[in-house]
Amino acid sequence: MGLRTALENSRILTFAVTGAFIWLLLTTLNVAGSFDWLSAGAGDFIGRNALGGIAGLVVLLVVLGALLTLYSELSESDPAPESWPPSE
Repeated sequence: MGLRTALENSRILTFAVTGAFIWLLLTTLNVAGSFDWLSAGAGDFIGRNALGGIAGLVVLLVVLGALLTLYSELSESDPAPESWPPSE
């Protein structure tokens, strides 16, 4: 029901967040496959090395997490906090 609520609240923002998430996910998979994982500390630091690839993956995963948080907030139907003390 979250996607339906998000589309009712903001259709353009939902498509933008979903498109950005898919693009970043594909980019993350591309980065993960473009460097040699076993050369983490050895060799030359010019070109595609494991340290740069791992740092790039960390940044991409943080951005993907932020987009997931944005999507979960977008799909909420009631943005107000609950009253205190809770009513029964």
